[in-house]
Amino acid sequence: MQPIEPQTFLFSGYARLPHEVSHQPVQARVGVILEVGEDGIILDVSSTLLTALARDYFCRLLKGRSVLTDRQAIETIVRYRYRGHSQGALIFALRRAFEAIDQSPLASACAKSP
Repeated sequence: MQPIEPQTFLFSGYARLPHEVSHQPVQARVGVILEVGEDGIILDVSSTLLTALARDYFCRLLKGRSVLTDRQAIETIVRYRYRGHSQGALIFALRRAFEAIDQSPLASACAKSP
């Protein structure tokens, strides 16, 4: 049986956590992983945030937004709604994921679309 190839892309970005974050001694970095459809829409989000509530909340903030056209809106909503100490690191990790997107076939395909 042939494995089924997903029709999505997976991108990640990582950033150093600030010292005031409670789990910084255990985990020095935070990771953000985005599953993105071929249309650029975020289908799922995973992160290395310590608590389930923080991971779930962060996911709900991003799901359904476009990594191609909603980047500023994504950063704005994370700044406004995510008030945890990891906020800055999450935004930096998102920017790193956006850099990976810009170098991917997803960005190339969308740039060619009319």
